[in-house]
Amino acid sequence: MLGGRKNWKIRFNAGSSKKVYVNGLHYNYDKNEVVLYVDNLIYIFEKAAKPEDVFITEHVGRGRNHFQPEGYMSIQCPDIDLKLFSNLLVTFGISIVDRLKIDFRSFESFSNIADILIGRNIEIKEFCVEEAETRKVIDVVNYMPLINQMNITQRFECQQRFLRRYNYQLDTFPNKIIINWSFWFNIDQLLNNRSARIKLWESKLSNQDINLFLQEWKKAGTFPNLRYLLIDSMKIDNKSPIFGMVLPIQKKRPRIEIRFGDNDHIGIDNAVQVTKDDGTIGYLRVELGTNPILYFLV
Repeated sequence: MLGGRKNWKIRFNAGSSKKVYVNGLHYNYDKNEVVLYVDNLIYIFEKAAKPEDVFITEHVGRGRNHFQPEGYMSIQCPDIDLKLFSNLLVTFGISIVDRLKIDFRSFESFSNIADILIGRNIEIKEFCVEEAETRKVIDVVNYMPLINQMNITQRFECQQRFLRRYNYQLDTFPNKIIINWSFWFNIDQLLNNRSARIKLWESKLSNQDINLFLQEWKKAGTFPNLRYLLIDSMKIDNKSPIFGMVLPIQKKRPRIEIRFGDNDHIGIDNAVQVTKDDGTIGYLRVELGTNPILYFLV
């Protein structure tokens, strides 16, 4: 705490995790861990297998096991829990959580983490909900209000399948949204969304819903951030048009691609060109078959 201010970042993997990504590199683990890093220094906190191993450290230099940073240290600790996470936030003056990965098995644990992050208005770049058995997720309806208060900026990913008897509302708009079981994400939420990239798998959105969204998108000034939309829905069919076109919607055309970074790009093949009232160009393709799916690139 006396070492001067640095831009420390932290990753907390509170669910079962296999891979941790740091600065474009991946590291494999089979247990929960906290990753703390600054510049080219990385510290991995992991639970000790035996009590006598607590505080044992392992140093790995440049190049070993494909590690490229200047310094890497593995630190064994009593447990990977909220206390450790909170202590590291305070000790290193951390204002950015680079990645928070959890599951919904324990509402008490999650609410304690959320209270800390919301109370300090800490930026969470990436927030991921891992899948747990649905019958164990009995408080999931209580999670969404907390998630909506969290400052999630870059990516929200939800792998969890929610119970169908509740209504869920996502009011946070990070740059990228990925929902594996998105039957609860209705047309009103899509119309209110301000994210740049949206992927909705197992959706219940229909032709009428999608047509309403695209007609709204066509108006000048609407959805200024949107660059990519994917909707996977069994309710997409050939019984009604979308954007004035009979389904399927496709046209032989070279691949159109958008690059967001060195290793981050999205493309679409054989799409029909559509135009907003302000001249913005979009590319639309809708497939039918066993897995109807819509691709929309702006």
